[in-house]
Amino acid sequence: MEQILTFKLICPFWASFRNPSTVNVHVTYPFPPLTTLYGFLNAARGMPQDWCLDRDDWQISMVVESRGKLIETFSKIMKVYEDKTKITEEERKKRILGGSSKGLFDRTTLIRQKLLGSCYIVYLKAKPDLLAEAKHALEDPKWPLYLGESDDLVDIVSPHIATASPKPAQHIHSVIPGIVEGCKLVNIPIRYYQVKERWVADYCIYSLPPDKDGIEFAQTMNAYAIEGRNIVFDERNNDSSKAKPNVIRSS
Repeated sequence: MEQILTFKLICPFWASFRNPSTVNVHVTYPFPPLTTLYGFLNAARGMPQDWCLDRDDWQISMVVESRGKLIETFSKIMKVYEDKTKITEEERKKRILGGSSKGLFDRTTLIRQKLLGSCYIVYLKAKPDLLAEAKHALEDPKWPLYLGESDDLVDIVSPHIATASPKPAQHIHSVIPGIVEGCKLVNIPIRYYQVKERWVADYCIYSLPPDKDGIEFAQTMNAYAIEGRNIVFDERNNDSSKAKPNVIRSS
């Protein structure tokens, strides 16, 4: 039997999981990418921003209990651009305070997709000591927790550790790594890591079942039966040093 930490995430207002390749139209993924959930876990544990040293120690899966209602909002924001002229810090402050036409800010309008009323059940598989640490962190988080953008509040419901063993199953409730007929295909980031001064991402195609009741397969696959739902993990994606099918590495 293996231990799996599970909990429910309820977004009481809205959530947005921006596709990083979008610019002025921020398109959201239909569910939080694995990188978002890992960052959420690290915030609860009190890790520094962009910390990712134990990413490959975790396997993450989820059931999308409610996709939420997709809406679009318009926002006018201030964007900072780099002044190409060489000026001193003192002159830079004078320009900002004096409202110079050569200021360092520009206004732009963004269209941002958001999900209203979404809900997810998350499953984490790792070593028992890591799961115990994560459970304690979710019950008493070190940092304020949000899911997606910094104002997307989230409620954590009943973090607890379940035990299960993988068994053949035909009915799957969780998101599924790979391409499955009858599902919505989503290419999500599963891992970020730093190469010199830039960040690189690994992407993987996941299949989102039509609804929370899951999807039936003609053949069986190994799944964990947890509280009435069959959950699958992508164990191939645990080692970023190995080339695997269905993993796309960004340049």
